[in-house]
Amino acid sequence: MKSMNKKAIALMVALCFCVFANAKEVVRIPFESRNGTIILTVKLNDFPRPLKLLFDTGADGMAVGQGLADSIGLKVTRTQKASVVGGSVDIAVSGGNTVHMGDFNFKNQSVAIFKEMNKEGTDGIIGNTLARHYIVKVDYDRKELLLYNFGEYEEKGGTAIPFSIPSGLFIIPGTLSITADKPHTGNFVFDTGAAYNLICFRPFVKQHKLLVSGFKADSHGSTVSMGMNTPTFAGMASAFSFSTVRPIKNMSVTLMAGGGQSESWNPGFDGSVGVGLISRYNFTINMQKKEIYIIANKTAF
Repeated sequence: MKSMNKKAIALMVALCFCVFANAKEVVRIPFESRNGTIILTVKLNDFPRPLKLLFDTGADGMAVGQGLADSIGLKVTRTQKASVVGGSVDIAVSGGNTVHMGDFNFKNQSVAIFKEMNKEGTDGIIGNTLARHYIVKVDYDRKELLLYNFGEYEEKGGTAIPFSIPSGLFIIPGTLSITADKPHTGNFVFDTGAAYNLICFRPFVKQHKLLVSGFKADSHGSTVSMGMNTPTFAGMASAFSFSTVRPIKNMSVTLMAGGGQSESWNPGFDGSVGVGLISRYNFTINMQKKEIYIIANKTAF
């Protein structure tokens, strides 16, 4: 066996320190909440006007509309397709941007540019890229979003929900019962950018025949995501639970109907849990452990 040189030993020591050192708080960012949404006030590059961005864990990056991008002077560095609820759209992307949050600078960020942005009352979104670089804690009681460096971090008194990241989004297990005698287990996006409690996407609805298995629609409408319009039905479900969290009874749910791209759209997961449900909990997203840790907040239930 070859002996290790000093650089290799130093690197190992540094790696061990990174793994076992306590996580340190980097910044506390106050946020505004509207019906459970998390809205951060930030600045982008040298643009003087503060922007209100929706913290959206159902998106894997930042996004603004074309008009604002032109005002800021964002330079397009590439184009690509982006997946949205119900299908996909073509977008431009600007790379190498800096997001200013008080004294904290989040550098080298890509910003997607959509022709239409329908996040009412905000200038755009900031996605789960924050959670890929830091431990993110959202405290609804204090209206604060906290960032910590990766390291040893422990929460007490709540529930740890495992998640996977198959396509850049945080996917958690959940069980939906439209009627009490028929539970259906699926995998759902943890989506702070969605205004509803829970939406089930078209493949899951078709597979389990949810629209015709005891579901009583109270209303019908559509969900709009970055210009993509998808028909839906809303009504009550007997219960929904994620992981080992106690089931929530008689919860309103949205089921995606057929038509257009949604009929052939297959995102690879079964729906998304929105802020109607998420905002009942203070939560921490910990990429190191691949866990979302939740604890009921003062407004829950």
